[in-house]
Amino acid sequence: MARVLVIDDNIDMLSMLKLILERQGHHEVIACSNGHEGLQAAFMHMPDVALVDVMMPGMSGYDVVKKLRADERTQNMGIIILTARGQSVDRAAALAAGADDHMSKPADVETLLKRVNELVERRASKPQGAEVQVVPVLSLKGGVGVTTVAINLAGVLQQIAPTLLLDLAPACGQCAFFLGIRPEQHWGQYVENPKTPVASLLQQHAAGFKVLLAPFMPAQHSWPGKDKLEALLTQLKAAARFIVVDMPPLLDETARAVLGQAQRIILITGDDAPSLQVTRITLQSLNEWKERLVLVRNAPAAGPRPPAEALQKALRVPLAVDIPYDPNQVPAVAKGLVLASVQPKSALTLGVKRLAQIIMAR
Repeated sequence: MARVLVIDDNIDMLSMLKLILERQGHHEVIACSNGHEGLQAAFMHMPDVALVDVMMPGMSGYDVVKKLRADERTQNMGIIILTARGQSVDRAAALAAGADDHMSKPADVETLLKRVNELVERRASKPQGAEVQVVPVLSLKGGVGVTTVAINLAGVLQQIAPTLLLDLAPACGQCAFFLGIRPEQHWGQYVENPKTPVASLLQQHAAGFKVLLAPFMPAQHSWPGKDKLEALLTQLKAAARFIVVDMPPLLDETARAVLGQAQRIILITGDDAPSLQVTRITLQSLNEWKERLVLVRNAPAAGPRPPAEALQKALRVPLAVDIPYDPNQVPAVAKGLVLASVQPKSALTLGVKRLAQIIMAR
């Protein structure tokens, strides 16, 4: 028996779900009719799973989920969004908010109970956070801040668990420059000689995370094939809980091998027309992993920005995180610092922290 929190402003639906979960699922149920009440109950009773309605007065279900994921007491609980809206865009919005699953109303009883039990078993079978997560940060267009987001994301995740940053650029990777590290060790040395222990190529940054840099000189080291890349990741997983990958603007077999191991794929877009066009094409190319995609708008430069609603309408995908321009990033790079580690309340850091919450929610 597990403890299940149900939040729904429809009293009839609330009563029906309570009855199903108690009589057929044999679970203890805490029923709440609004988001504020549900949050208080969650923090007080620490349920195993929450079923959250979307359309509620005062606080939407998405806002409830975000607050549950933001609090360390409830960040690892199982969460299912229940809503009458069952389109793919609604499922994407639920996952972007941090839910584990999305189910349309009226939910099939057997399917609902099965999913609740699966989330309960997941929590009971292993400590939360034990599985290594590969987190690729990607854009097929340069200049939108992929490296900035990847480095700061590594800095935020390092505060949660051991983290490693992998610069997967074929050559001239930017992570070394951003972090003020000499690229004397890099993954090209492992590709040329697979007997090289990957641990010997890792470097430690002052922000706490480890770094595996890309080769600095073009054409000096070969691009790893799928098999070597997977072998490389296997060794890296022994060194960290999170592996943030600064991805190259490629979708070849090697890049897809990384994406295939990810539970969340961070797709970065900008505001300008070329960025939106490339992002639209990328979304189509990554359709097989559409439920793993987390769309992030990043502003690498100051200036006016179109409304987020316009961007979402153009791309037909919910915007999970909107990162504003942060003038503090430029001087941080000049000093080899990770902004998220030295300025925890800066605009960029707050946006990346929201992204980390989505990753933690899985």
